[in-house]
Amino acid sequence: MKTAIQIKSLFILAAGLAFVILISCEMDHGIEPIRSGISGTIHYVGDWPQNTAEVRIVAATKFPPTDLNDLIIGDILATGGDSAAYTFYLDPGEYYLGLVWRKRNAAWGIQSIFGIYLEQGNPFSPGLIAVPDQKTIINGKDITADFAHAKRATTSSISGTVKFNGNWPQNVENFMVIASTQFPPQSLLDFAFSSLLPANVDSTNFSISAAPDTYRAIGVVIKIVDKPWALDNIVGILLKPGSFELQEIVVPTDTSQIAGVNINVYFSGQ
Repeated sequence: MKTAIQIKSLFILAAGLAFVILISCEMDHGIEPIRSGISGTIHYVGDWPQNTAEVRIVAATKFPPTDLNDLIIGDILATGGDSAAYTFYLDPGEYYLGLVWRKRNAAWGIQSIFGIYLEQGNPFSPGLIAVPDQKTIINGKDITADFAHAKRATTSSISGTVKFNGNWPQNVENFMVIASTQFPPQSLLDFAFSSLLPANVDSTNFSISAAPDTYRAIGVVIKIVDKPWALDNIVGILLKPGSFELQEIVVPTDTSQIAGVNINVYFSGQ
């Protein structure tokens, strides 16, 4: 027969165990691993540069990203080979995907993007991928990465002013200035971009982070609300003074700052 002391000891032990269980249930066990994201295959075009330091997959919640702060940078991918499978774990949201290349002993740069996930059948429209919840991996999002567009990071740029004449079209969300190394361009990778700029203004300044190259066409493209980016929405182009010929812009060095590039846009009726 248990004594009063034994019963009291058992009561204290049971109460202590209950307290420990309660506390352990309420404790923060740490951040749960992300189980959602995007997967697919990366297809490489061209030979791997011998000075490759690393390649990473990146995500952005806006297009175009202005600098590296706008990117979610993924893991280092294996180098070499013609293709590689990837899984990029991301929180639920909407993302644009790309590949960035880094030269050995150099920094990352927004100019280093050499692959972009595109809308199917449209080489000029970045594809927006929706991750709906914390348990879903969106499969089959393949990316082509072309080493001909793998550029080192530089501080070179093109800047100027865009002046708008006439009434803006309705439902314009914003616009950007684009510069293409090819004319006609072959893909989105031929372009360098300004940041997103506000619509419904008379004029505004712009700056494009532009790697050393010859830019054969500079233009202004507007973004329509709830519509993807499209070259059909180019509303202005840089022309030689007094002519209808395209004005090329040469960025000669890694530190060249090409200023005074001014573009006039004439909306309908002007």
